[in-house]
Amino acid sequence: MRKITLKQGEKIYYGWWQVLVGFLLMSFAYVSFISVTSVFVLPVTTEFACERSEFMLHATILCLISVVAAAFMGKKMAKGNIKLIMIINALIAGLGFFGFSRATSLGQLYAFAAVLGIPFTCLTTMPISILLNNWFGGKMKGTAMGLAFLGSGVGGMILTPVLNYVNTTFGWRVGYLTLAAIFVFFLAPVILFLVVKTPAEKGQRRMGETASEASSPEAKGMSIGDAKKSPMMWLVSLAIFIAVVGSSGILANSVAFFVESGFSAALAASVAGLMLGSLTVGKPLVGMVCDKFGVQKGSILSFATFSLCFFSLFLMSQYKMLVILVIVFYAFGCAAVTICPPLLTSYLFGEKDYGAIIGIFTMATNIGGAFGGTVAAKIFDMTGSYASFWLVSGFGIAVAVILCLISFKIRSKYDY
Repeated sequence: MRKITLKQGEKIYYGWWQVLVGFLLMSFAYVSFISVTSVFVLPVTTEFACERSEFMLHATILCLISVVAAAFMGKKMAKGNIKLIMIINALIAGLGFFGFSRATSLGQLYAFAAVLGIPFTCLTTMPISILLNNWFGGKMKGTAMGLAFLGSGVGGMILTPVLNYVNTTFGWRVGYLTLAAIFVFFLAPVILFLVVKTPAEKGQRRMGETASEASSPEAKGMSIGDAKKSPMMWLVSLAIFIAVVGSSGILANSVAFFVESGFSAALAASVAGLMLGSLTVGKPLVGMVCDKFGVQKGSILSFATFSLCFFSLFLMSQYKMLVILVIVFYAFGCAAVTICPPLLTSYLFGEKDYGAIIGIFTMATNIGGAFGGTVAAKIFDMTGSYASFWLVSGFGIAVAVILCLISFKIRSKYDY
């Protein structure tokens, strides 16, 4: 593995501060939008006397709005004032979660979910990917992104049981107020004081560039127009979509599923937190594998392992101890959702239009996120079990592996 160097010359390389920003955003922003939804399922549906799928519809609305935002915000963030955009969206997110805490009907919940759609795009994987792509070259990009994106595991491991305790002790409205405070009083200042868009602004140069990147000051690769004409764009977008449908199904329903599997509410929240915490090992390792052995091998490893995670979930209804395999496979498989898309962007298409292309993949991610949790909940409402969702997701992600392999075959015809 490539040795991690903290300094460039006599100074600490400022790119590592961007890794920290990414880590904190994944720990608290991404987790707030996506990962902790499951701890609100039971208390909110109980108070509103609604089905789980009706509650999960708010997540669908949030993600669909984020799809629209991703269509134009990728290029805007890559070319414009990314710090200002992020700060504004941190404040909007605080407003949205405050609105959740005051909601007295599902309709109000849906309205504030629409408000949260744009901050979800502008505070999570897309800006982190753009920042780290600016600061790190191909030799270290996977490692940097792995370290940043493991924040979703750390944050999930901490916030899931904490919010479960808050919801149980003080009520779910205080839980949403807690999330609002995190965005306004913690994440907004972090962005204000730490985000720097490019190494040039700090008088530094990009770290970990490959020989090809170092020899050519001009970014190489496909234009966004050519990328849209390439089968690679749509094959990988479909693979990402399939993986995220499954991932969002787990994240939104994990606590409820573990309760249905025979765990107590407290133990279910702890197991869900441990599952997310396992990403602290899995994501950095997958990132390092991508740096050392190539994006092809690293991404295939991640997608294939994620498929095994769903088959283990399917069998948990009969063999509860398989939760151990669920946690292990999830640790390495979930990188298919966060780490792999930005690395696949630069590998398949180069860096010429990186921001616009990562925006397309973010759209695929958010469309998958719009339906996974809701579909899984609806299947439970109809059948009393999540088993069929887990099984279909397992086979679907196995197909995603094949789609990626076809894309790699097409990529071999290009020289950039």
